[in-house]
Amino acid sequence: MAFNDLATMIAYFVEQQDKIKRVMAEVDEINQGITSELVEAQDRTEAAVADAVAIAHDGFGGLDVSARDSIEATLAATREAKTARRAELGKLIADLQTDRSEIEQKDTDESEKLAQENPTLNAGEEILKTKVAEAQAAIAQTEEQLRQAAAGLAWLTHARAIGRLRKQHQNQATALYGLRERLSEVRNLWAKHRAAARDEEDRLQQAWRLRTAEIAKLTQELDALTDDFEGVCRQSAIEGWVRAQETYAPTGVGDLDEALKQLVAARQHAADCESGVVAVSEILGVLKGVGDGMARMQTSIEGVKQEQDMHSELSTLKIEAPSDFLKFHELWDALMETVTDEKRSIEHPKAFADIVRNVIDTYLNNQNLELMFSMAGEVLNKATKEQWG
Repeated sequence: MAFNDLATMIAYFVEQQDKIKRVMAEVDEINQGITSELVEAQDRTEAAVADAVAIAHDGFGGLDVSARDSIEATLAATREAKTARRAELGKLIADLQTDRSEIEQKDTDESEKLAQENPTLNAGEEILKTKVAEAQAAIAQTEEQLRQAAAGLAWLTHARAIGRLRKQHQNQATALYGLRERLSEVRNLWAKHRAAARDEEDRLQQAWRLRTAEIAKLTQELDALTDDFEGVCRQSAIEGWVRAQETYAPTGVGDLDEALKQLVAARQHAADCESGVVAVSEILGVLKGVGDGMARMQTSIEGVKQEQDMHSELSTLKIEAPSDFLKFHELWDALMETVTDEKRSIEHPKAFADIVRNVIDTYLNNQNLELMFSMAGEVLNKATKEQWG
C-alpha cells in the first residue's frame, strides 16, 4: 500500500489511533465488570469462611481425626496470641478513652472561646453544656463499674450485672450523642458567621464519634476474650485451619464439606478475577503506549508535511508502507471483535486474561513494537532522501 501524500499517511495514523482508543474503551468496560466480580467473589469467599468456621466449631467433635489434630496443634500458639491481644486491648481502650477525653476538653475550650467572643450566648446552651458534662461523668462511672465487674474472675458471678451495665453504657452514649447534637444545633444558630469555628466543631464531633465507636468495638472484642477465652481461641484456630488450606480432604461433617467446597469455588473465581484485572491493566498500559507512540510519530509526519507545504519546490512525498507495518495494524480490528463480547469476558475472566496475555506475548511484545515504529520512521526518512534529495 502506498500513501500518495503525507496527508493520507497522517489520516492512516489518526485512524489507527482511533481504533486503539475504541479497543481501550471496550477493555475498560470489561475491567469495570471484572473488578465488580472480584469484589463480589471476595465477599463470597469471606462469607464461605465464616460459614465453614461456624460449622466446624459447632461440630468439632465429629470432625475427622486429622482435621481435629491439625486444629488442636495450633491452639497453644493461639492462646498465647490471644492472651497478648487481651492485654493489648486494655491498653488500646485506655488510650482511646484518654484521647476522647482530650477531644472533649478541646471541645469545651472551643466552646468557652466562642462564649467569650459572643456575650449573648443563650441560657439554653449553658443548660445543655451542664447536661453534657453530667452525661460524660455518668459514662465514665459506668465504664469504671464495668471494669470492676469484669476484673479477674469476677465476671463469672457478675454476668447479669455486666449485661445490665453494658446496656446502660450504650443508652448513656446514645443520650450523650443526642445532647451533643442539640448543643451543636444551638451553637450553629448564633455562630453561623464563624464558619471556621463550625468546621472545628464538626471535626471534634466526628473525632469523638470515631473514638467512641472504636472503644465500643474493642470493648466487645475484649469482652469476648474475657467471657469465653477458650471458645474464642478455638474458633480462631479453626479459622486459621480453614484459611491455610487450598484444598480440603473430607472432614466427616457433610455440611462442612459442602461449605468448604463453596469456599474453594469462591476462592478460585476470585483468583480468576484477579488474573483478569492484572491482564487488563497490562494491555491497557501497552495500548496507551502504542497510542502515544503513534501520536508522536504523527507529529513528526505533520512536521515533514509542514516543511513540504512551506517550500513549493519540494515534490509531494509518496510513501510505500511496508506490508509488515500494515499487517501489524490489522490487529486492532481483530482485537475489537474479541473485546466486544463483554459479557463472556466478565463471566470468564481467566479465559480473557489468557487471550490478553497471548496477544501481548505474540503481537504486542517489545520487539514487534520497536519494529513497527522503526519501519514507519525508516520509510519516511527513505522517501525524503530519495524524493527530495
